[in-house]
Amino acid sequence: MSKALSLTKKTLKPETYFAALTDCYAQFAQPDQAIGMAAYMKNHFSFFGIKTPERRVLSAGFIADHDYPRGEDLKTLCRLCFAAPQRELQYFVNDLLRKRVKHLSVDFLDLFEELIGQKSWWDSVDFIAPHLAGQLLLRFPEETRAYTQRWIDSPNIWYQRAAIIFQLDYKEKTNADLLFEYIEKRADSKEFFVQKGAGWALRQYARVNPEGVKDFVADTKLPTLTVREALRRVG
Repeated sequence: MSKALSLTKKTLKPETYFAALTDCYAQFAQPDQAIGMAAYMKNHFSFFGIKTPERRVLSAGFIADHDYPRGEDLKTLCRLCFAAPQRELQYFVNDLLRKRVKHLSVDFLDLFEELIGQKSWWDSVDFIAPHLAGQLLLRFPEETRAYTQRWIDSPNIWYQRAAIIFQLDYKEKTNADLLFEYIEKRADSKEFFVQKGAGWALRQYARVNPEGVKDFVADTKLPTLTVREALRRVG
């Protein structure tokens, strides 16, 4: 689509956009697949039954046809998606924003913080924390401590996991001191998703600093699961 055509496209109000999106997904629902997808997620959520590759194609086509709301309308759309029962509508937020996060304003951090606590499970937290909030914090590093300190101090395990994994994609830009601080702070957690998230974050960082990770693991009392995950690919 040309830039001129894109600029003349009328963007729908978030409620209308959301209704059209829901109708689009519903047309491609696979009830038999939905049962298995719900079971995989411990039946915490219902599904249309659209698997990830097909959903991404649908999302891309829908976005190309409908553009996407801006500003407060965009936030409203994200909230509507997270209020919906079908899990694919939460995944749409990732489909919609992941490639556009570099254009979002800093106030979207409040939205991402809110959504981490909505219908929380590993699948939603694992795209919001590193791919949305984490990328926005990379652009606005002065906000990092304020947000992530709240998360690691929260009694909610999903915020704790978010604080630990938000730097997953940072590579050489990882603030290692902050990563190690947060993992050590929750090293006594008995929660599987906190322990596993810590190991995952360390394993990712070990790609650029294996010796630093090995030293941290050697010097810190960590759960066995965290250690195993952290060192799984470290020589």
